[in-house]
Parts: sequence; structure tokens; C-alpha cells
Amino acid sequence: MKYEAVIIGASTSGLFAAGLLAEQGIQVALFEKAKEIDPAPRTYIITSSIYRVLPNLNEDLIRHKLHSIVIQAEAQVAEIPLTSPDVVVDRRELIMFLYNWAQEAGVEIFTNSQYMGLDSSLPSPNLRMNINGEENIIQCEYLIGADGIDSDVRKNIFDQKLQTVPLLQAEIDLPADWDDDLTKVWFDAEDTSYFYWLIPDKNRKGVVGLISDPGKDIKKQLNEFMERYNYSPVKFQAGRATLHSHSIEIETSIGDLKVLFVGDAAGQVKVTTVGGTVTGLAGGKAAAQSIYKGSSYRKELKEGRRELDLHLFIRKLLGQMSTDDYQKLIKYISPPVQSLLSNHDRDRMRAHFWKLPFLQPGFIPLGLKLLLKTFV
Repeated sequence: MKYEAVIIGASTSGLFAAGLLAEQGIQVALFEKAKEIDPAPRTYIITSSIYRVLPNLNEDLIRHKLHSIVIQAEAQVAEIPLTSPDVVVDRRELIMFLYNWAQEAGVEIFTNSQYMGLDSSLPSPNLRMNINGEENIIQCEYLIGADGIDSDVRKNIFDQKLQTVPLLQAEIDLPADWDDDLTKVWFDAEDTSYFYWLIPDKNRKGVVGLISDPGKDIKKQLNEFMERYNYSPVKFQAGRATLHSHSIEIETSIGDLKVLFVGDAAGQVKVTTVGGTVTGLAGGKAAAQSIYKGSSYRKELKEGRRELDLHLFIRKLLGQMSTDDYQKLIKYISPPVQSLLSNHDRDRMRAHFWKLPFLQPGFIPLGLKLLLKTFV
């Protein structure tokens, strides 16, 4: 079996990269270890940048649109209208859309296929794959690891474990008085260095959840939060996400074989919100472009990586914040700050983040305090 490019993992970023390569006439195969493409449902909130990265997105996938975000720390509350609404999608539906599109583009997709490692005895190493219980040798010029947080490709090539955080959310019926046009985020630094959320879905349904710190009982935390607000869970959706860092290796060469990583396998996740759909798709696009254009993956990924680096810097500051600090932060959301946040979504903050201290001087002493706590 011989291909120009092989992708391991039917993730959103892997399927997207595969489809883009096939559209350029490149012979590409995608291998997925699950017996069938049947991912678990999970409700996602995604910025409007999804349309920029995935212009062929089927509007039928949009379950709901949200025009406002409310953020709260104890009694301090602020609302941020969104000029371009966030969208609510189901992870399973998005993956199935990309799967069908990739197949139509000409990608050969193999399920029940386990990556076994590389045979490095030749100048261009061969891939060893167990397909339906039989070992196969695959020749290719490019290998893309898109197999998630526990990437077998990464484990085989790099002795590097990625940092992850747990996520848990419960499906609920929206409270009768809830405005389903808005989503809400609660900051409680004593509970988590991240946050709780409530995201409305279609038909007066929604999900309430949190990102927890490693070592904490996330199920207990979420149950206590739901009891506090009288939310009754219907069922739970759980997952983990990798965290971006400067040290994550995203590419290498082994002989003549070029290896690239995308999505969770590359830590392409905004560590402020632990959102990785847009950034993972952007990673898949950059990988595909580097192959069919013959350019550097790092060059194609340059702007996206800079955005992720900004979110990493912000996360380091947020990790030092108390609930009182969050109250001050929310209090400082003046009309000019609100306007900036309304017009520039969370996936395109790098060009505008520096304006915040000029719009609200109160951010300066808070920022200096957090910088000292972080780096001194």
C-alpha cells in the first residue's frame, strides 16, 4: 500500500487535512483505530471564526446561535454582546460531516486500523499498520498524527507526554426564565482555575459544565454547582483536552519521511477556554498546505501558533487570579472594552489584546500584580 500522505486519526483536524489534500489531487489515506466512525455526541460552542477556517460548513450543523456572553464572579456581572454570534454544534455531527466530505474528495478511509510504529530499515521508513487484525506495510512521503491526546504516533516518535485537563458537562433542560440567546460563564477561583459554563442548545435544552484542575473530583464539583442553581442533569458528556505549550514538538523528519502533528495531538488548543475546534482545523489546514505547496509547516502555522502563544500567556496570568481579582476584572469591562470584545472573537485576539490597557487603565495594576506573581 503506497500513498503520498497518510493520516492517523479521524479527528476533525485529521479529516479536514485529508479532504484538503485529496482536493489537490494528492493520494491520501486515513486510518482510524475505531471499528467504525461513530464518535460520541458532545455539545460545543465555537466562535464565528469557524466560517473563516471551514467555509464549506453546512448550515444544517448549526444547532443554535448565541448573541451574548455573560460573565460573573460572585455578585459582579458583565454582559458582552457578540457582533458575530457564537455557534453551537455537536461534535459527532461535525465529524460525520467532515468524514463524508473527505470521502467525496477521494480520501481512502480505513477503520479498525491500529498504528503499530515505523520500520526504519529503509531510507524512507514504512508504516506498520494492523488493519482488521492483519499487519500491513504502508509507504508514504508524509505522515500526519491526528489521533488525539493519547496519540500513538507521538508516543512512537517523541518521548513527550502532553499536559491535559478534564472537561465534564451535563445535558439539562434550560430554566424557564433563561434567555436562550446568551451563554454564561462563572469564575470561582476557589473551585477551579478555569470556569463553569451554561451553553443553550436547541429546543430549550443546554449543557452546564466546567474545566477542572488535575486531581480534583470534577463530577463532585459539577454536581455541587448544579445543586446550587437547581439544574437537573439528564446525562453527562466527558472529555479531556491537551494544553498548548512552547515545548510541544509539531513536526520532524525520519529519513525521507516527514511527520506532522495536528489538533489535540499537537496541543492546538486555546488554553484560556480550552477550545480547540477552530485552532485544530486551522492546524489541519496548515499541514495540508505545507504538503501541497511544498512549504514549511511552521511557516503555514505561524499566525495560528502566535495566537495560541497569546492564550498561553493569558492563561498563566489567569492561573494566579483569585475570585476577588475576577471581580475587579469584570468591573473593568467598560463600554470601550465591551466594544472590543464584542467585535473580535476569542480566536482572533492577538492583533487587539494590546489595546485593552489603553481602553481601561485599571487593567494595568491588576496585570502588573499578576505578572509579578507569575514570573517572580
